[in-house]
Amino acid sequence: MVKMTAGEIAQLAEGDLSGVFKTDGIIEAVIIDSRQVKNHSLFVAIRGDTNDGHNYVEQVVAKAGNYALVNNDFPLDLPNLIRVNDTTLALGTLAANYRKKFNLPIAAITGSNGKTTVKEMLKCICDREFGKEHVLATSGNLNNHLGLPLTILQLSEKHKVAILEMGMNHSGELDYLSKAGKPTVAAINNVMFAHAGHFNSIEDIARAKGEIYHGITSDGTACLDLSSEYMRMWQGEDIQCNIFPYGTKETNCYLRDIEDGVGYYITPLGEIEVSLRILGQHNYYNGLTAIALAINLGCSLKSIKTGLESYSGYKGRLELKNAFNGALIIDDTYNANPDSVKAALNAIQGLPRPYWFIFADLKELGIHELSFHQEIGEYADASNIDMLLTVGDLAAHAAKFYKRDKIHFATNQDIVKYCLTNLPKNATLLIKGSNSMRLGEIAEELSLGKKIL
Repeated sequence: MVKMTAGEIAQLAEGDLSGVFKTDGIIEAVIIDSRQVKNHSLFVAIRGDTNDGHNYVEQVVAKAGNYALVNNDFPLDLPNLIRVNDTTLALGTLAANYRKKFNLPIAAITGSNGKTTVKEMLKCICDREFGKEHVLATSGNLNNHLGLPLTILQLSEKHKVAILEMGMNHSGELDYLSKAGKPTVAAINNVMFAHAGHFNSIEDIARAKGEIYHGITSDGTACLDLSSEYMRMWQGEDIQCNIFPYGTKETNCYLRDIEDGVGYYITPLGEIEVSLRILGQHNYYNGLTAIALAINLGCSLKSIKTGLESYSGYKGRLELKNAFNGALIIDDTYNANPDSVKAALNAIQGLPRPYWFIFADLKELGIHELSFHQEIGEYADASNIDMLLTVGDLAAHAAKFYKRDKIHFATNQDIVKYCLTNLPKNATLLIKGSNSMRLGEIAEELSLGKKIL
């Protein structure tokens, strides 16, 4: 973040100052976790479902040089407060106004599956094109209405490019995020059933995804995947800027073939062959989205190839680990929806058998949850899975449609205990389920060198 005076920050947040306020004090960071506050910080007091940041304001501003952004109804008359109607919205306003201070290419990425992978692939490309120290990218899963503003507020003079991942689970969220980030280029990686409990249909999900194009700068570019059945909807309803078409042979940017672990890409800059270091043919399509964005950020073909081939994966996303007994663990526990489960089952084909599959409930599928879990049970059965281990009521429903060996468990620890004595040394073990089911704990406990029970 660029050092700014408290008075300047207050103007960007469009807030009112407390009676005692040191306007020329320097702010070097914006924080929403009071435990991370250091000298010269602005603490934004967020009112959440289970915790209220306003409870920590007094201790924050008691330290010299710190400030706090609070709601107007905050009762204490303390120094160095910026008062607003809603601190969550004001954080977005602060970030949106701060963004206007920078003139640099910014890429925005969304999608039901693979958006973090695309973001990380694109970061690897940009690291090579611009230098690591000059690239700002969303960290972890900071892709929502709180994380994205905090990412924007990390921009500084050293950055030559920024990469913003944007997530959503309801209509209107991407409109808000895109207008805050004002990307110069944006792409939708795909549309699948994820967070479906908040929508009536996949068409409604697609319409909400299209909102990422709303905030693109007037001279910016919308990367439009012509292979998507929703591309005409986005072109007609959402895009008001230049279009970079990709994804089909009718364009000059597409994946021509995948053969023997090599992806053959056609691009406006020339043809390239890319050998990814990660599992899954679907990742070559994630790579195509990264290529489309990279071209519009000004990256060279050399940087694109070397960047993609340097990407070694992300924690909890088809991550390869050694099990305690030498078996191969495929840790895909970060999160899940029906299509990503199928993609993971496809990705392990050709790896050593027997195939074991630990599967837990998929959340936020609404009225579709039983039918989707039935699909997964049937798909696992058709995918040569030799042993299915399930935890959770919905996963148990999926198991009804799987016809081979299977066991249902009450807890994650019960699965760990079973695997410790029964997992074959030559097995491939896929672990997949919603993040809230905490399957990552199983992957860690069964991994080589980790503490077990």
